Amino acid sequence: MLAVLAAVALAAACVPRTTPLTAGEAAGEAAGESGDVSVAASGVPGEGRGMPRPSNGCDAASAMDPTGRVVVDGIERTFLARVPSGPAAAPRDLVLAFHGRTNDAAQVRRYVRLDAALPEAVIVYPRALPTVPGAFAWGGPDDPPERPRDFALVEALIDYFGDAHCLDLDRVFVVGHSLGAYFANDVACRLGDRVRAVASVGGGLQADGCVGGAAALLVHHPDDRLVPVREGSAARDAFRRANALGLAPATPVTSGPMARLRCARHGAVGAANPVVWCARDDASTPRGYGRHTWPAGAAAAIGAFFASLE
Repeated sequence: MLAVLAAVALAAACVPRTTPLTAGEAAGEAAGESGDVSVAASGVPGEGRGMPRPSNGCDAASAMDPTGRVVVDGIERTFLARVPSGPAAAPRDLVLAFHGRTNDAAQVRRYVRLDAALPEAVIVYPRALPTVPGAFAWGGPDDPPERPRDFALVEALIDYFGDAHCLDLDRVFVVGHSLGAYFANDVACRLGDRVRAVASVGGGLQADGCVGGAAALLVHHPDDRLVPVREGSAARDAFRRANALGLAPATPVTSGPMARLRCARHGAVGAANPVVWCARDDASTPRGYGRHTWPAGAAAAIGAFFASLE
């Protein structure tokens, strides 16, 4: 599997860059590039859900001032973040979004469009460590597949933002694209006790044997030339096994944002940890490496999926 990841990483350098920023997006990212937490419109999270598990930051006496960086294993790590303005009416969701091999945190923030799709969530875009100029990795070459280096970064960010802001620790989500999708899937697979669900596009899974029972939304083009669809379907099956969903056929999603991506759901409506597989092969998708890119409508589908989870 490490050989597969290496091949994916090399090929991902050919993936087209994202479209230019608008003036408003450029201003927002210029503020975020320093690592400072930026501010967006507030909402009312958590309405209609069960009792949240509040983080330390929900206690005004325990809340800390965010600094825009964390130190993990002696290395300073930085990130971009979008935090809704004003006090939260209820503990907020936390979303960690991971970039790929060649598109950094600022670029992935631009094209995934999660800020607009999840206006009530705290969204964090961590920066991976560089390997060579213009390329990044979420782990080292000698890391065990069940515990890559940056699992420690994930846990540190959950703790950091939980102390700095009022979060629902039962609603921590991870999102990833390409190599970031591999990492997001691995995080949900192995840290299911801390992560509620994953949503990924064009990724696989390094090792089976998932624990903790995270829900999953996996989007993959059947003709993806950078990450073969068998990698995504293997991740799907690993999450199905971990979530005890059996071998019953999936139910197509016929309405809402997930229908656009040709999604099918494993697990009954109301199941605690469903797995949704989206074989996005719409005719408008470009040929070649375009079938590995982030598809239109993915952010809306992710927002709908996360909102559906109790």
